Amino acid sequence: MRRLLLLRHAKAILATGRGDFERSLIERGRRDAKRVGAYVARIGMAPDLVIDSGAARTRQTGEIVRATWPEGAEARAEPRLYDASGQTIQAIVRALPDAAPHVMLIGHNPGIGEIANRFVGRGARDETLRMAAKFPTSGLAILEFEAERWRDIEPGSALLARFVTPDDPRVGGA
Repeated sequence: MRRLLLLRHAKAILATGRGDFERSLIERGRRDAKRVGAYVARIGMAPDLVIDSGAARTRQTGEIVRATWPEGAEARAEPRLYDASGQTIQAIVRALPDAAPHVMLIGHNPGIGEIANRFVGRGARDETLRMAAKFPTSGLAILEFEAERWRDIEPGSALLARFVTPDDPRVGGA
């Protein structure tokens, strides 16, 4: 089984038209990232590998999330995730190393929401509808695939195991 955690970066300072790549998290974003990271640890789904886009807000989100886990996960940047379409993210997922069966991608909308909805084929109807309606900052979709290799992942083949946002009662405080 392969598990893919798709996390939209936490809330960042407003875009001013310049320097988008270097936008930092605001305090609310830091709190939300910590809550979501603690939730992932609490449910025992911390991944082996965390990949962010390299943008400051995804990098900072990843650092905060990983700090809440009992064991560190390997972290790296994938510049193609920045401003990526769902199609590009699908290519990134299909090229993931098979040695890492549980991976978190930290990226941006609309791509993260688009690929989550593209991959999901089954799961709780209310969570699927919520995710399709809005994938907010610090939103987390946990997808499970019955596949031996990442390159075998296809649209519509995932089970949506969880979709949570920082204000979801299941996430709780951190």
